[in-house]
Amino acid sequence: MQIGSLIKYHRTKQKMTQSELAEGICSVPHLSKIENNSKEANVETIRLVLDRLEIDLHDVEESEVKVEVLLNQLLQNMLYLETEKAVSTFLELQVYKEMVPFTKHIYLYEIYKLRYYLFTKDLDFADEQIKWLNAQRQNFSQHESYLLSYFTGIFLILRGKYEEADEKISAILQEYYETNTFEGEIYYHLALVKGYMYQSGHAINYGKKALNFFKDHFNFKRILHVQMSLAINYSQSKIYDEALDNYQHLVRNTEMLKETALLPHIYHNIGDLRHRMGDYEQALHYFKKSAVIFQERTENYLLCLYNLALTEFKLEKWDDSKISFTLLNKEAKEMKVSPYQLYSSYYLFLLNDKKQKAMTFLEEKILPSIEKADEQKEFYRYFSKILAEYYKNEGKYEKAVKYIL
Repeated sequence: MQIGSLIKYHRTKQKMTQSELAEGICSVPHLSKIENNSKEANVETIRLVLDRLEIDLHDVEESEVKVEVLLNQLLQNMLYLETEKAVSTFLELQVYKEMVPFTKHIYLYEIYKLRYYLFTKDLDFADEQIKWLNAQRQNFSQHESYLLSYFTGIFLILRGKYEEADEKISAILQEYYETNTFEGEIYYHLALVKGYMYQSGHAINYGKKALNFFKDHFNFKRILHVQMSLAINYSQSKIYDEALDNYQHLVRNTEMLKETALLPHIYHNIGDLRHRMGDYEQALHYFKKSAVIFQERTENYLLCLYNLALTEFKLEKWDDSKISFTLLNKEAKEMKVSPYQLYSSYYLFLLNDKKQKAMTFLEEKILPSIEKADEQKEFYRYFSKILAEYYKNEGKYEKAVKYIL
């Protein structure tokens, strides 16, 4: 506990001058030493100053212990994805926020606040917190610097800056790595970012490491998330049996743990897997199951609608596909999500027998708008392939080559 800083805080809060506080107790220069946390400060003098300010040192020491307990509790709540408990613990910590700056936990508290903002997806708050923490970084311990780097990596993932996130989190394994509480989390987030970058082999490798860690620590909710990551990457690697096996475990374990919020994502991903396998009827079945229970007016819902409509298109269910793409177009416009407006418009041109207009729209509108968007890379490859094939069939080989990636 930084007693001197605490004394200065309460003196100024009570609008007392140093002379007023020191009167009859000590000299003003000695009080200055106390407030600067000098080791030369007299212990008995400190006690008298605390008495004058009506500060109970025992209560202060108890508060410091309580802050440490709550910080550890908040971390465990977040690691085990206990959302309601994390919110409750964070609110309890706010009771002591005026005390925290005078404890040894000042920077750890602020770093865990950043993790909490990431946990609750308050990215604007997280952005401001990162800026403040970076300004204070010269005062951090090695462990605190390590945590800030790692949590910044998570922030970059949530912002869709996957290459930066990969660089940041990968560096942690080399620069700061230590076997500790965050080992499984680091492996999990590396698996996540490698998957987003379509490096499925690396994603599976890190996913397996994360899975073993979470099993050893009985972190059942995180196990579900890792199984989802593994299933997605097995699917992208065309290891379909392993993907299906993971999804079967996921459905069973999700229902058992009552983590029903994951179900629409699982059904959607099974639909995606079946689509990759060419089993469009089964894919359509799972996309429909997902669309019914997905929260509307979210980008996940729009992606589900897109895949549902696309599968109907491939099954030549033209009327159903037109209805689904029309709904997607309407929802995307209302949400102001440009990519899905563009994709649905392209397919609606095709469904209305306007192929030439669709291809022009694809070349002049869709591809230029998504070319540099990391999160749209898969769509960019998909639509480039369509355009290349179109020009090839038209005998326009120079233009076709332009779109072969």
